[in-house]
Amino acid sequence: QAEPASRVGLIQALDGTEMEPQWESLRHAYGPATDVPSMLSAAATDLRPGHQADSTWFKLWSALCHQGDAYTASYAAVPSLIRIAESPSFRTRYDPLLLAASIELARLEGFGPEIPEGLAPPYRTALSRGLEIAKAALESGELNEDSIQAFRACTAAFHGQSLAARNILGEGDESAV
Repeated sequence: QAEPASRVGLIQALDGTEMEPQWESLRHAYGPATDVPSMLSAAATDLRPGHQADSTWFKLWSALCHQGDAYTASYAAVPSLIRIAESPSFRTRYDPLLLAASIELARLEGFGPEIPEGLAPPYRTALSRGLEIAKAALESGELNEDSIQAFRACTAAFHGQSLAARNILGEGDESAV
């Protein structure tokens, strides 16, 4: 069962209440992020892989982590990506977690702006939950080799280990590990 569309795009405030990010004040690779909530809603039910150019996941990757860069809207989207990853339809699909992990890698490596103050607590909480989901997926025994690699990279990224994550993805300098 996919995440209800009404909850996708919301972030949880420190007091536990859900709130809608001010998408009009956030930016992604192509400008104002007002289209991100509708993309997140569509992604919650789009089971096509992110490398398919007509998938919602491809569009989200292009907007939120374009050529390895992150944006203010990227940080606001991470809690929704983790919510999608929690849904039964995505428990063994890595697209939402790998996008969240890639956003974190961009941040760790200086390829994104500072996290806006109001988005930092839900972003960090979402990363912690993403780590739990990635570990559970790896322990499930239901994954193919590509999925194992992706979830291992997510685990490293969510631990703040960018070099390890890049090496797992085959993008790093193997001699540096």
